[in-house]
Amino acid sequence: MQSKIVVLATARTPFGKLGGALSTLAATPLGGEAIRAAVERSGLDSAEVEHVIMGQVLQGGAGQAPARQAAYNAGLAKTITFETINKVCASGMIAIVHGARLIDDGEAEVIVAGGMESMSNAPYALLNARFGYRFGDGALIDLLAYDALLDPWSKLTMAQAQSKVNADLGISREVQDEFAYYSHARAAKAAAGGQLKDEIVALKVATKAKGKLVVDALPVAARARVPVLAAANGAASRIWGHESAEALVPDPKRYSPYVTGDVPFTLVDKDEPVRADASLESMAKLATLDRDGTVTAGNAPGVNDGAAALVLADAAYAAAHGREALGEIVGHAAAAWDPAYLALTPAMAAQKLLDKHGLKASDIHIWEVNEAFAAVAWSTANLLGLDPRALNLAGGAVAFGHPVGASGARITASVVHQLRRRGGGYGIAAICSGGGQGDAILIKVE
Repeated sequence: MQSKIVVLATARTPFGKLGGALSTLAATPLGGEAIRAAVERSGLDSAEVEHVIMGQVLQGGAGQAPARQAAYNAGLAKTITFETINKVCASGMIAIVHGARLIDDGEAEVIVAGGMESMSNAPYALLNARFGYRFGDGALIDLLAYDALLDPWSKLTMAQAQSKVNADLGISREVQDEFAYYSHARAAKAAAGGQLKDEIVALKVATKAKGKLVVDALPVAARARVPVLAAANGAASRIWGHESAEALVPDPKRYSPYVTGDVPFTLVDKDEPVRADASLESMAKLATLDRDGTVTAGNAPGVNDGAAALVLADAAYAAAHGREALGEIVGHAAAAWDPAYLALTPAMAAQKLLDKHGLKASDIHIWEVNEAFAAVAWSTANLLGLDPRALNLAGGAVAFGHPVGASGARITASVVHQLRRRGGGYGIAAICSGGGQGDAILIKVE
């Protein structure tokens, strides 16, 4: 980055299990609540946000412009611009990277970036039905598997492919189970110790008004922002002076996922998948997902729901508006390898990032590697010459869950907060994603 890009705030929902506490909520209300809470925590006027970028993998059935839907849910201005992006598991991280680059290029001063996913609400599709079937049966395709969890080349699920890679790389069941155990133990300890309070925003999930969140008051739509140059040269009234017909303007009372008043709800303030009672003994008893494999439901993350968002800003803008920076986004690197070998790509991206900035792995104080499988994080540590126990000190995706579009944003925010708790330093968040991709982002806290 040529400019100094800072993080002003982060927020995420708790993560839910498949069919669990958040399953009545689509991805866009989850994303909207993460955006709303992050902007509120930043202390900025919501009208100051110029652009929103949200990652989402399972966009089938989500409706047009999911990031725009989430931004509207959060009460952002109608003049907000947006992007919804899909880089599989890295979507939430690459949203942050794109946001930082836009600020670096001078395209905006304040951007919200993150990711959202409701894996519980992934639909089924009937392929080839557009023009009808001439003869024979048509199969329903589970888009949860097809678009997020199935390798399009080998036709293996991620778990099946990882089991074969584990055998090839010599990663034993025992080291995977041990890593997974520490993930749960650390996540439970972080939650009990209040370390996640700076990350999570509690949700009041309506129990009768399906798909709604209960709030004290509906978000008020932010004022529209007219470009400064347009106002200066007289184009503001000519182009942005349009008065919309009331019937065509989104009405929060109709489209909003929020409800007010005396509405029954369930409070969700913790990550649902975390198992405080996990043990090595219980891990060892679980059957493998593949007959001769080593991946189990214990050393792999679940299928989850959740969202996370970060408010990014140009450092000069933040200082001029009296806003404290939580951390700085220093750089990013990406790598790719054979599609099945996800386990190798976070280390590749991280090493590339270290090399770009003249750093060594030992110079990094906080490491967050997304636990797409325990084997991914373990092999990343092994390849970088790190003690596996030095990774994911507050727990990882095996415990918290892995809502695919949101995880990259969660681990980036976690690096920021962990660095602040230790008093500063460098941190790296790294993640693999479908297709054999890896991404890593470098964070600095003064």
